[in-house]
Amino acid sequence: MSTETSPTTSDRAAQRAALVTAAHRRGVRATAEYAVGATWVIGLWFWVIALVVGGIILFVMQRAGDVEITAVGGPAESAPYFLLVMGIVMPLAMIALHVAAGGTRRSFIHGLVLSGVVVGVTFGAAAALVAWVTWWAANRYGWPTEPEVDRLYTDGSQFGLVLLVQSVFCAVYFLVGAVIALGYYRAGFWRGTGIALVTLVPLAVAELSLQSGWFGRAFAGAVGLPVLPVWGAALGGLAAVALAALLLRAVLRDVAIRPVEFARSVSTG
Repeated sequence: MSTETSPTTSDRAAQRAALVTAAHRRGVRATAEYAVGATWVIGLWFWVIALVVGGIILFVMQRAGDVEITAVGGPAESAPYFLLVMGIVMPLAMIALHVAAGGTRRSFIHGLVLSGVVVGVTFGAAAALVAWVTWWAANRYGWPTEPEVDRLYTDGSQFGLVLLVQSVFCAVYFLVGAVIALGYYRAGFWRGTGIALVTLVPLAVAELSLQSGWFGRAFAGAVGLPVLPVWGAALGGLAAVALAALLLRAVLRDVAIRPVEFARSVSTG
């Protein structure tokens, strides 16, 4: 006589939940691995170009006898704008294939958010390293430097602060790019443009919190916001990332999945 017992309803429910959880994790991992990997494959060329441009600027300034080290490192600080473009491109290239392969909208959302955090921190670290090297070179060769008056940090020697600022900007811009692309994908041109305008909110929060970049300090001064302590800037940066992630969730939560024909998707709706 067999002593085996058939699984109970609760056992079957637990097994189904485990399968669903495992499938979700696979979907998140697949999305993040592809998005981060592809962004960095293309991103390597971005860094090569940024460093070459910086080198050309340094060469010209040396020939003129007037080296401004902030101008040399400037091209590397355009990483957030590169990631804005990658945030637009990557989700549109992935979403239909992700769902067709058995992934869910939820796993795609979580995978994109994880991708934003990973590329934010890694590109932020690369930007911080470039800033530190330019600061070291300026001190090593006696090039004149001036304190950064429009940033949370004063120079590239403050590696941790540079990492914080650049990581937040890179993550927010990547996620905002994804929201813009998927907003047009979901809603067409007119409503998609409205969604794109809403993405200015997390960007403004990041700028006001960190008071860095090309217009952050001026923006904060215009609205009367004093310089925040580092912990306040960090909390504000996290809030900006969270807002961008929430916008991404709102856009993707029940979006109709279809093959991407971007030109038509932004002109209808």
